[in-house]
Amino acid sequence: MRLRGDVLKQIRRKRGLSQTALAEGICTQATISLMEKQNRLPKMDILTAICERLNISSDRIVENEVSGINETFNQIVDNLISRNFEDASALLKKVHVKNLESDFDKQRYYYLVGMVQVENNQIDEAIFNFELVLTQFATTSANIYLAMTTAGMALAYLKRGDKERAARLTNRSVKLIDNKKLIGSLHQWASIDCQIAALYLQLEDPDNAIEVANKGIELCREHDSLFLLDELYLCIGRSYILKNDKEEAKKALKIAESLSIARNGSVAEDTILLELKNLEI
Repeated sequence: MRLRGDVLKQIRRKRGLSQTALAEGICTQATISLMEKQNRLPKMDILTAICERLNISSDRIVENEVSGINETFNQIVDNLISRNFEDASALLKKVHVKNLESDFDKQRYYYLVGMVQVENNQIDEAIFNFELVLTQFATTSANIYLAMTTAGMALAYLKRGDKERAARLTNRSVKLIDNKKLIGSLHQWASIDCQIAALYLQLEDPDNAIEVANKGIELCREHDSLFLLDELYLCIGRSYILKNDKEEAKKALKIAESLSIARNGSVAEDTILLELKNLEI
């Protein structure tokens, strides 16, 4: 992640705040100065508090650098989203954890390893890596991966057949994202909403699945993005099927179908068509 000190300075001045006023109760004036002049990234709790005082989202002043290990991680995430787990696993094998310099990179690495392991039914190994993220990095990196990892662990316990623990972890991940103090990109926020909605659906809790999916849809619409919209509407459609509401299910699935076409045929397209076909029977 890279801090845009010039943007921070511009926003601070627009708000009519001095460096001292912005820092009050959060950090020192020197910290603000280093952020603006040297793009020095502070601890996540400080960054979050500063963004809250300025009434901005963190991605206004923090951007992900697309180079080196970041490019590799982005490719792995893309493969997971498209359910290409073989390629994701192959890319992860090329990453040497000892060469990762930041806690953030290590956090991402162990989360991604855990997600691949869940899909390969290596449940014990996945839980071990998820716990590593949550225990080792919970206080040093307050970003969206904390919620994503919690949801990943919920999926692991669900696959193990422990629905009670899966439900508790799913609810905990919701509390984390509702707290609004985690650092993450649009794609990460949409992904976690989609992940949690799918978890609630598997837990046979359609009302919560619909609520969370709608949050993801609202977020994507606010940013004029089609990212995962078809899968979010698919989740809503399946939730209404679970509620025996065929009309609402058909509406949601028809929207999902259109969005899937707009996204040039996403991985959800075949599933959407199958669900619509089943409703006609």
